[in-house]
Amino acid sequence: MNKKTTLLSAIIGILFPIIILISAIEMAAFDKAFFMDQVEKNNVAKNAGIYEPDMELVVDEILNYLQGERADFDIQARITINGVASETAVSIFNEQEIVHMEDVLALLNLALLIRNLALVLFLIAFIGLLKWNRMGLIKGLFWGSTLFLGIIIIIGGFFYLNFDGAFTLFHQLVFSNDLWLMNPKTDRLIWIVPGPFFFNLIIRMVLYALLPLAFTGIGTGLILLKKRMK
Repeated sequence: MNKKTTLLSAIIGILFPIIILISAIEMAAFDKAFFMDQVEKNNVAKNAGIYEPDMELVVDEILNYLQGERADFDIQARITINGVASETAVSIFNEQEIVHMEDVLALLNLALLIRNLALVLFLIAFIGLLKWNRMGLIKGLFWGSTLFLGIIIIIGGFFYLNFDGAFTLFHQLVFSNDLWLMNPKTDRLIWIVPGPFFFNLIIRMVLYALLPLAFTGIGTGLILLKKRMK
């Protein structure tokens, strides 16, 4: 390969797994059925003190906010006190929770922007290699998929073996404040999305990323092996 096709192949190898990973995060994070399943399994309505018939509305509004369909995170619902539901809906999140979710939304939007820009560059490189060097395309997809596959397995293993440590480290790395440190006595958000929710969410994200990367790595690897054996 010449310098031009080598560069394009490297771009393919770097951007393809980034696109897959961020898309996997988006797919898992916006899955309402998964969210509602976790609400039931984690007994969220009772633990968070939210009137159970309003719980699905709360989930809808959380997802609407994360998808840019709601202007703020000041979500309202009826709450329960000593098993008795309030007559009117009230704000269920405090200022710390609202500001933290603004940080989460900004981070998510940045990730999606990076994914979209990466997709544009990927398509340009993809078309270029289809025209000039198709084997360079195969090599880029192979090395990008297999190397990132290993990275995801290592990171996923870290979360699996020491979830609390990995979860804390992640928040320390991506957030510039400590608003993510919630108090279960005053903050409902920690009950709505507790540790088991995030554990299962991360498993889904990893699986959603692993499958296409593994499929691509195996497929392109077989093509390269077949060419080498000729």
